Formats: sequence, structure tokens, C-alpha cells
Amino acid sequence: MSIQAQTMPRDHDKLSKEAARWAARLQSSDATAADKAAFREWRDKNPAHEAAYNEFASLWGDLGGVRLPENRLQQIRRGRTLKRAGICGSLLVCLVAFGLYQNGYYDRYHADYYTKTGEITHITLSDGSKIALNSDSAIRVRYAPDHRDIDLLRGEAFFTVAHNADRPFTVHENNLSARAVGTRYGVSTAHGDLPADVQVEEGIVEVTSASDHQLLTAGQAAELDRDGMLNIEKTDIGNETAWRDGKLVFSQKPLRDVLASLEQYRTGRIILLDDDIGNLQLSGIFDIADTDQALRSIAQRLPITFSYATPLLVIAHKK
Repeated sequence: MSIQAQTMPRDHDKLSKEAARWAARLQSSDATAADKAAFREWRDKNPAHEAAYNEFASLWGDLGGVRLPENRLQQIRRGRTLKRAGICGSLLVCLVAFGLYQNGYYDRYHADYYTKTGEITHITLSDGSKIALNSDSAIRVRYAPDHRDIDLLRGEAFFTVAHNADRPFTVHENNLSARAVGTRYGVSTAHGDLPADVQVEEGIVEVTSASDHQLLTAGQAAELDRDGMLNIEKTDIGNETAWRDGKLVFSQKPLRDVLASLEQYRTGRIILLDDDIGNLQLSGIFDIADTDQALRSIAQRLPITFSYATPLLVIAHKK
């Protein structure tokens, strides 16, 4: 056997694993714009990269903004099996690893309280502070005589803090912390392209990141940008945190942001097949308990259609 014949299977296996990792990464709801840019750079280096990735894209749908052939939806509806066992094995390994993280098992293992997808719960802590924990979220409580610390491991939570000046209450997210003495405020972790943020309904909250430090007052929200700076703006906190009452309220929000929010309350993915429809503006009030009804309502208001490729995969595309 020639050296070329010996190395080709290894090269193909390596390429398949790389393509599988990209498919798994872009499938994750935590995939960032930087991930997508790095993927495009990898894809454009060699035509073989795009060909290998397309085998996964044809099964899993539009995972990374890759332009798909015109018969894409028909192929997804019909369903396909992978042609090579090696690719299947690589994909399963990568998807299991990312799936454990994406589905929250890692964070739940380390949490004192957590919620599953579509579940919202209310917690009262030992000091009387109250927490509303949003869908697919997890927190760890670290109380001591001189402080009250909460680690937001995943998702979003809203805090009604019992006043105690001698025991400051601080919520820690990966890249920021929000400290209060007695107030009502929410904190969410970064999710996909959506940044970590803090929203203050009542009182004053001290927000700190690696590069910035700000004091927020009632009606203000701060988003953490890529440089670690806090961008502050006035917002309707009641609308932004309406999930506490089982509702989602949007006022002239881009469709991509609306779908990202709805996706948090259902198992599976909602994929935008056409990038430009993601900029369509939408206002409305939707019931968290029935996201399918929300999608039907959106389809009636906007020039789009939702196709259920599988029970876990919904494709949004132009009518």
C-alpha cells in the first residue's frame, strides 16, 4: 500500500472530526459571533472543509449561517442517515460533549437550585431574600456571616433582596458581578449572541466587570460588551422581566432576538434559514407555556413561515 493510500484515511478522519466539532459548536445555543467568524475562516481554507461540513449541515440544518441548497427543507423533512460510520461516531462524541453542557447537566450538578427548559420557579432563601429563576437556569448560594453571594451558573434570575447593610448581597456571573444592599434586580448570563446583563427595578445596584464599574438605578439596565465595558440604557424592566409572570413582552424587537427568547422555553432549536428576516421588527405578548402558539402568531404577523423539520428543529424562512 502506498504512503498516500495509508495517510488518506487518517486525513479524512481528522477532517471529519473537525467538521463534526464545528457542527456541534454551531449547534450550541452558546455559539458566539466569534465562533461563527472562526468557522468561516476554517471553511474557506480548503474546499474539502466545506464539503465535509455540508454533510453535517445537510442533516442538522443551517447551523452557522452557511448558504444551503434550494431543496434544503425537503431534505430535512425527508430525513437522512449519515453515509459513513466514522463521521457518525465523531458527530455523536462531539454532540454528547456539547449536549451535556448545552442541556445544563454540568451547571445543574454544581447548583443549589435549577430549572429545566420551560420551567420557572420561585425560591425564598434563609434571610428572606426571594429569587425568581427563569427557564433553564441554575444558581449556587454562598452565604456567610458577613456576605451573601449568589453564583448565576446559567440562564437568568430576578432577585428581591432582604435589606441587611452588614451582609451585602452580590450576584456573580462569569464576567460581571452585581452588588446590592436591599433592592429588586435581575441578572442574566451571556447566551449565544446575547450579552450578559443586569436590570434594576428598584434601588441601586453596583455592577463591576473586569474593565468597568457602574452604579445602576431603578429603570436602568447594563449590557456587557466584548471589551468588558458596561453599556447603560433606560428600559422597561417590567416588560423585560415579564417572564416572572409567565409572559414574554416585546416592543419593536428584531425577530432573531424574539426567537432566541422563545427558544429558551422549548426543547430544541429554532433556526433562521434566511438571515435578512432576522431584522424584521416585532411587538407582542406571548405565553411562555405555549411557544408553538407564539410561532403561529408571529407567522400571521410577518411574511415568514415556520416548518417543523423534526419535533426538536423548527426552520423559519420566507413565505
